[in-house]
Amino acid sequence: MQEPLRGVFAAVMTPLREDLTVDANHLAAHCQTLLDEGCHGVSLFGTTGEGPGFTAEERMAALEAVIAAGIEPTRILPGTGCVALPDTIRLTRHAIGLGCTNILLMPPFFFKEPSDEGVFQHYKSVIDGVNDANLRVYIYNFPAVTGVWIHPGVVERLIGEFPDAIAGVKDSSGDWDYVNALLTIPGLAVFSGWEMYLPKLLAAGGSGNISGLANVIAPTLRRLYDTRPADPKHPLMTAITELVGAVVQYPGIPAIRALAANLRDDPTWRRIRPPLSPLDPQSETALMTAFEKAMDGNHV
Repeated sequence: MQEPLRGVFAAVMTPLREDLTVDANHLAAHCQTLLDEGCHGVSLFGTTGEGPGFTAEERMAALEAVIAAGIEPTRILPGTGCVALPDTIRLTRHAIGLGCTNILLMPPFFFKEPSDEGVFQHYKSVIDGVNDANLRVYIYNFPAVTGVWIHPGVVERLIGEFPDAIAGVKDSSGDWDYVNALLTIPGLAVFSGWEMYLPKLLAAGGSGNISGLANVIAPTLRRLYDTRPADPKHPLMTAITELVGAVVQYPGIPAIRALAANLRDDPTWRRIRPPLSPLDPQSETALMTAFEKAMDGNHV
């Protein structure tokens, strides 16, 4: 039986070449950097990685390249969700075949507000269609992006029917009551996409954070995980809270790419596929000012 995942996982950005194709070598190098900086693992082609904006073939080729570069499959949590069920099944089978048995799985994100029965049947169809005893699904709840709430009752029903396949949930809704409801479900690893929730999530029995900001502050988030300050006024907590507050003032993916372009001294991180677009220079300057105030101002 596989142990559930725990720790800080980076929701990895996908680097692009000038023609906006995936730069797999850069992706592999970035993943290694994030692991070296303290991340327990990396999650590819989720929201921050713009997974739905890439074809199944692009995502498969990039995953193969990352593993070929030496990243351990057990430390990779690939996002395999697509609008079309057969594509999701194909991507998931491919990942498992490479040794990535832990899968981050968002629901279809075009058809809004499906019934709980529809959501259940989607996940059931993926698990049945993949038909592999090694599969471990981490359900991805991000209704602001997908338009789908994966309610705790659906999660309970899924784990009841597939206790070996359903491993956990990543919640990016920011709704702490929702997280608390998930924490009452036995045998479920609960992750949050909100960095400032990490200490209290761990204290409540949760498993960790899957973070877009880990692309630029992985060492800080690892310290947050290791030290778990209970005081919301602790300098680490104050810095993270201020930084998240600054980032959410802008479109999230372009904002994290702008931070990476500056902090990693690599302008190629500004490249992004339409319909997303880079931050304008004025917004980027304001974001960097807010970053420095949050981090340096709190001596982090």
